Amino acid sequence: MRPRPSRQRDLFEVDQKMLDIPTTQKPLLVSLIERMLVEALADDDIATDAASDKAREVADEQDRA
Repeated sequence: MRPRPSRQRDLFEVDQKMLDIPTTQKPLLVSLIERMLVEALADDDIATDAASDKAREVADEQDRA
């Protein structure tokens, strides 16, 4: 069997050039990324709660039927 070529190793190439982000901008970028992660987690919790509420409604309707 021939090995299949993989593009994943290209993601971690040592030769890739890093972006030069000014030191003064790094704290701002970190705080923005943190906010986005917190919002994504909060949105996921809302979606999970909505799905569980919907499941409860379906179960109640099945109990009544």
